[in-house]
Amino acid sequence: MTENKQSVETVRHKLQLDESLEQHKRGWIIQKIGWGILYSALILALAGVFGSGPLSYKTLIKNGNSVKYERFLRYESEAEMTFNIQNAKDSITLEIPQQYMQYIDLHSITPLPHSNRTVNDVTTYYFHALRTANIHCHLMAKRTGSITAIIKVNETPFTISHQIYP
Repeated sequence: MTENKQSVETVRHKLQLDESLEQHKRGWIIQKIGWGILYSALILALAGVFGSGPLSYKTLIKNGNSVKYERFLRYESEAEMTFNIQNAKDSITLEIPQQYMQYIDLHSITPLPHSNRTVNDVTTYYFHALRTANIHCHLMAKRTGSITAIIKVNETPFTISHQIYP
């Protein structure tokens, strides 16, 4: 018998068995596809697509200001968003729309703003500044889904996008 790696050896016998070799072959193909999907999900998880990891963090830079945040969040898990402001005058404004606050709870802001107000569904936080500042926002996702919002720092808009998994 010639050796062929693509075929299954058929044994001839007198027993009346329904071996269903074609069904076994289909099962093996489905099993290989399943293993491929499982390994792909594992690699994506290690890379940070389902939570914290190298692919999860994103940094945006505009006009010398920057924001670093996590793109992929888990429901009710904590996350951090950091704004780095350069060449600030006397004060810094941080504008967060209420649309964003429907998905994200803002647990704390460091340093504390000296005042805040909400006008036209936008909450504005005011900070004292001396040239440069770092503002750390501690967040918690309170709804699942996708959220994209424009957060402004000293009138510089940053488009922030989160994918929130259950």
